[in-house]
Amino acid sequence: MTKIRIFIEKNIKIESEIVLSKSQSHYLKNVMRKKEGEELFIFNSYDGEWLARVSYVKKELNLIPINQTRKVLESFNLDIWICFGIIKPRNIAYLIEKTTEIGVNNFFPLKTEFSENIKLNYSRLNKIAIEATEQSENINVPKIEEVINLKNIITKIGSDRKIIMCDERKKNNCLMKILGKNKFKKLAIFIGPVGGWSKNDVREFLNKKEVFFVSLGNSLLKADTAAIYALSCIRAHTDS
Repeated sequence: MTKIRIFIEKNIKIESEIVLSKSQSHYLKNVMRKKEGEELFIFNSYDGEWLARVSYVKKELNLIPINQTRKVLESFNLDIWICFGIIKPRNIAYLIEKTTEIGVNNFFPLKTEFSENIKLNYSRLNKIAIEATEQSENINVPKIEEVINLKNIITKIGSDRKIIMCDERKKNNCLMKILGKNKFKKLAIFIGPVGGWSKNDVREFLNKKEVFFVSLGNSLLKADTAAIYALSCIRAHTDS
């Protein structure tokens, strides 16, 4: 039977009744056909995952947390940001959905020299991130930050966070070689837009310590594919 998981924005406390949003209530009542007393899982990024019981109050479906099943600390042992030059909306949506399933902490959409000049639909993107977290049985819903200039994000990154700068021109510096020689706790993966990194973009990285300029192989990957591939390599190496 499919494991039902619902993201809860409110604090989760044992035996403390949770009133669901209209969309969540509709989904459980009319799509999943949940009945009084049946159980499912709820979670958020600070209270972890809980087993909860369905309770109807005046025909409205509410949830009663029973016990905690997973803590937040059991989620990921590596703090990863994905910083990507802005691309077309459908590609951003795909990037966020798939990398959320794999496991990421924060997204930073970037203004770069060749990035798209579009306004992001944060409500839709956050919904995609939540649904991907529910489906993948992860706990931490990644935060999608406001658009930031490339220079500003590089300045913002502390010395404890290493930078993986993905650039198709670095053919001799394979990502897997870098992962084999280094241990990471905090990472920022930088993915360029459709036009790639400009010379001015690349200069922004040169004065930053612990930047690894890497290739993702011989194929020229789209930005969303590149993000998925790089994150998959890093997760596979860390989890092995």
